[in-house]
Amino acid sequence: MKKSVLVALLLSLATLDAGAQNNDQQDTSFKPSGELYGYVFGDYAFKFQTDEQKRGAQQYSGLKKDYSSFNIRRLYLQYRYRFTPVISSHITLAHESGTEANSNRTDLLPDGNRSIFVKHAYIQFDQVISRAAIVLGQQATPTFSRLSETIWHYRSIEKTVTDMRGISASSDLGLGVYGKIGKKERWGYDVLYANNSGTKFITDTHKKLYTSLYTYFFDKKLVVQVNYEYNRTLPFSNISGNTQLVKAFMGYETAQTSVGVEVFKQFNKNATLYRHAAGAVNSFSARNTAAGISAFYTGTIQSEKLNFFARIDWFNPDTNFKPDRFYSEGYPSAKELFATIGVDYEPVKNIHFMPNLWLNHYESKSINRLNTPKNGSDIVGRVTFYYLFNK
Repeated sequence: MKKSVLVALLLSLATLDAGAQNNDQQDTSFKPSGELYGYVFGDYAFKFQTDEQKRGAQQYSGLKKDYSSFNIRRLYLQYRYRFTPVISSHITLAHESGTEANSNRTDLLPDGNRSIFVKHAYIQFDQVISRAAIVLGQQATPTFSRLSETIWHYRSIEKTVTDMRGISASSDLGLGVYGKIGKKERWGYDVLYANNSGTKFITDTHKKLYTSLYTYFFDKKLVVQVNYEYNRTLPFSNISGNTQLVKAFMGYETAQTSVGVEVFKQFNKNATLYRHAAGAVNSFSARNTAAGISAFYTGTIQSEKLNFFARIDWFNPDTNFKPDRFYSEGYPSAKELFATIGVDYEPVKNIHFMPNLWLNHYESKSINRLNTPKNGSDIVGRVTFYYLFNK
C-alpha cells in the first residue's frame, strides 16, 4: 500500500508541477519537435573451436566447429519527441539476436524472419525535482545501461558482465527517478521501481527495486558506482524466495582511453533444489550465489581513426556449490571465463569495422559425483560492423 501511495504521489507531482511550469514559464521560442536516429551492429563470424559439452548460453554456445555466418546482432530505431522544454518522450524499436544454436529462438518470427519488439517507451519529466528526471514507462535500468556500458563503449562487441550472464535486465517497465546532487553534480543517484519482467509482459505481481549511487573524481574522469537490487521470487510452487544483487563499478575515462572494473554478487534465496543422496525422496532448497568480475581497457592508436579494446571476465554461477549434494537437473556445471580483444577502425565518422577475437572458456565441476567433463572453450573470430545515423 505504501508503495502504491508513493507511485501515485510522484505521478501527481509530475503532472501538477509540469503543468505549472508550462503556465508560468512559457518559452515562446520553443516549438515541439522530434528526431529519428538509431544504429545497427552485426558480424561475419567463424568458429575456430567448440566446447564438446555444448555448455553455456551465449551468442555462439552449442554451435559446431567451422560454423560461419553473417548476422545482425542488434538494430535500434529510436524516436525522441519534446512536448515542452521539460517534457519529452522516447521510443525504441529493436531487434536483438539470441543464441544462434537455440532451436526455440525468441528473436525470430515463426517463419524465420527477425522479430522487432519495444525496447523503450517512456515519457520523461525534467525539473519536477531539482537536478532530476522522473521517467515513466519502459526504460533503461540503472544496472549497467546508464553508466558502465557507456564507459566500456563496445556493446557492439559484447554485453557487460551482468548483462551477458543474465544477472539483470537492461530495460524494465516502471517509474524511475534519476538525479544529481549539489551544484557541481559530483554525486548522482538512480531509483527504479518496476515489473521485473524486462521487455516482456508481466507474469507475476512481484516488483523489483533498482538503486544506484555514484560519484565522480578528478574532473569527472573517474567514477565509482554501487548498485543494490531486490525482488521477491517464486522459484518453486510451494517455496518463496528473493533475489538481491550487490554490484560495484569503477571506471576511468579520457578522450584517448577508458579503463573499468566491475564486480558483483547475486544472492538467490531458495533458488536451488538438492537431495542428500541419489534417489532420496526428500529434497531441500538452498541459496544460490552467482559472482563475477570484469576488467576492460580501451585506447587510441590513431586519433579519430583507429582504437583498440580488450576485456576479460570471470563468472561463477554458484559460489555455494557443495560436491556432496545431489543437485536437480539443470544445475550449472561450470565456471566460465570470457575474453575478447580487437581493433576499431572508423574510416568515416559513425561507421566502424572491428576485427576481434571472442572466447568463452568452461571450467568443469563434478556434479552429483559423476565423472567431471573436460574443460572446453568456444573460440570465434569476427569482423564486426557498426554504424549510427543521425547521431
